[in-house]
Amino acid sequence: MKLFHNAKFYSMRKEGEFFSAVLVNNDKIVETFNKTPELQNVEYIDLQNCFVYPGFIDTHTHSFEGGLYSLGADLEHVSSLNDVFEILSETKPISGKIFAFHFDENKIKEKRFPTNKELDKIFPDLPVILRRVDGHSCVVNSIAVKKIKWEKPLPKFFSGHLNKRWNGIASTWFHQNLSDEAILDIYLKAAEKAIKTGHTTIHTMIGDAHSDLMHYRLIKKNLHRFPVEFILYPQITDIKQALEIGSPRIGGCIVADGSFGSHTAALLQPYKDEPENYGVLYKTDKFWEDFIKEAHLNNLQIAIHCIGDAAISQILKFYEEVQRENPKDLRHEIIHNELCSDKMLDRMQKINISSVMQPMFDRLWAGKNGLYEKVLGKERTLRTNRLASIYQRGILITGGSDWYITDLNALKGINAATKMHNKNERLSSYQAVKLYTSNAAKLSFDENRLGIIEKGYQADFVCLENDIFQIEEINKIKINKVVKKGI
Repeated sequence: MKLFHNAKFYSMRKEGEFFSAVLVNNDKIVETFNKTPELQNVEYIDLQNCFVYPGFIDTHTHSFEGGLYSLGADLEHVSSLNDVFEILSETKPISGKIFAFHFDENKIKEKRFPTNKELDKIFPDLPVILRRVDGHSCVVNSIAVKKIKWEKPLPKFFSGHLNKRWNGIASTWFHQNLSDEAILDIYLKAAEKAIKTGHTTIHTMIGDAHSDLMHYRLIKKNLHRFPVEFILYPQITDIKQALEIGSPRIGGCIVADGSFGSHTAALLQPYKDEPENYGVLYKTDKFWEDFIKEAHLNNLQIAIHCIGDAAISQILKFYEEVQRENPKDLRHEIIHNELCSDKMLDRMQKINISSVMQPMFDRLWAGKNGLYEKVLGKERTLRTNRLASIYQRGILITGGSDWYITDLNALKGINAATKMHNKNERLSSYQAVKLYTSNAAKLSFDENRLGIIEKGYQADFVCLENDIFQIEEINKIKINKVVKKGI
């Protein structure tokens, strides 16, 4: 047995509760202590005055893409197309393909995407994909266009830029044709990144958002190989397949709409900067009604990507219908839940919907003259990322990064949640930590196993140099140690 001591262990069971020592046997906490005890035949592990929390849980990632793209070109800090081309020219291929991500055309001086012809000059013989920061559009070069099997011909004057279904087809092609060994290496890199940033459990989406499970079975078979616990989402709409693989859930970023940056998030009122555009509802009411009814009937927890208020309304309508006709505790998810009214939140509360949020979206895109104000206007911007309004209603709200879209970093998410641009939507530091610990555990029905430091729970800890509850710049806290299953 091990006794972890010389630290302040916050239980996250209730605000203000902490212990001075925790006894662990194998992977379980067997006792907690208010004073460090003297025990025989126990290994004492001195945590050197750390502040200890349950291991962080990120409830929405694309870990395959995150691990893969971390091996490619990161364009987050470019200021011009010349910067893009310089970074790309130094990028090494992965299985004969070039990957670039985090591109935002609004942040470079040219205010546009590179063209396929420009990419061809750097890589005439290797397929290239450059993904926008939100993941909802991309650019590919000419050789990639030739290799990808398109459902219908591309436009006559195609310049390389793809969105909507085209974007999905292109990104899926780039993610395929990797060896099992390469895929496992990518997930190992993702797991190592997770541990480095204080996570012990990661929810990750696997599938093409239609019917292809991709490498789901491979990862499920090899879960024991990773230093973090991956909770898998079959990101498909094929209910029969989800049941065959024994999954308790279905979905992830199966998309009801797109994104604000790509002007494809579905809105009840038009975009401020495109007055004729209301965005896109990607699927019909009939599709969602049939899918949600069948999944609910088969006791599958459902997770659906909804960003705009029109998409949230569309999905909420059918969640309400199944809960009214056959109420169950399945904790169906609305992922992102980015723009919604008080009335929508009240409806979510009545039917026990879970809201899987990304606080870093507010850090990146809210604020004066930010993306939200540009595309939505000031009034609607105040109705984005409504963390406090959701929390106060007792709706299950959890925190995630949407990695690769934002960094896999719970401390950044916690910090963002306490500093929302709309002061009315800010959480306390304790509430923000709950999003990544005890609340996150509830989302996967693990509230009796994860997310709390208490007797009988799994020994998953993150040990920090400073106290989250006593410091202003939470995102700058140093992580000293991560313990997963007592190790």
